[in-house]
Amino acid sequence: MIEDAESLNLLAIDTSADQAALSVRTKCGLEHGTQLAGSRRHGRDLVPQIRDLLATAGLGVSDLDVVAVGLGPGSYTGLRIGLAAARTLAYVTGAGLLGLDSLEGWARAAPAEARRIYVVADAQRGDVYAAELSRESTGGPLAVVSASHIEPLSQWADRLSTAGIVLGPGLSSPRIKQAISRELTIYGAATEDFMKARAAGLLELAVEHWTAGRRDDFWTLEPNYLRRSAAEETWDARDGGKP
Repeated sequence: MIEDAESLNLLAIDTSADQAALSVRTKCGLEHGTQLAGSRRHGRDLVPQIRDLLATAGLGVSDLDVVAVGLGPGSYTGLRIGLAAARTLAYVTGAGLLGLDSLEGWARAAPAEARRIYVVADAQRGDVYAAELSRESTGGPLAVVSASHIEPLSQWADRLSTAGIVLGPGLSSPRIKQAISRELTIYGAATEDFMKARAAGLLELAVEHWTAGRRDDFWTLEPNYLRRSAAEETWDARDGGKP
């Protein structure tokens, strides 16, 4: 029997970007969200923020039924911190565990009238992490046109349609913003309203996947890095690719 996630206590975590998002939905349908500023503080602040958010929602850790976590792409360190927290919570509470695509979560913060949505994050070294979603009508369900992937910034910028909007953590990079045509709408500066929409979007995405029957394995769930770190590539180059 597939449980309806709207009747469960659900916590969603996404630490893929500098602005991490936390949100919780209670069995009563109430939603609460918050954000953490600065990826270097995720390791210090994430657990206390989860504690405080649950307290605001009138929940204890043991009340959680589902823990959803953004798997990236994004910050390697941030993703590891978020997944470690989600795994720990799921383990100690017996809650179900669900992995989410972080860029798809960002897309859920787009306004209802947006028909085509480009989500971008900075992958460094001249590349971007990108995803593309669309809807057939205002307020309609979002469909994935192009799943999260990595590509050169110039190639991504060249194929953007002026009919779409661009959002995501990559917009904090001047290099990425400069590559986007001025004819496109850039949406979602790090305002309080946008961050609330992002937190709510994470819950919406988690509810959809859980209600559809998605479940993830505690032991095998891994971040979606999309490529190896610069340190790993440097190491391989130095050793000539030897194991």
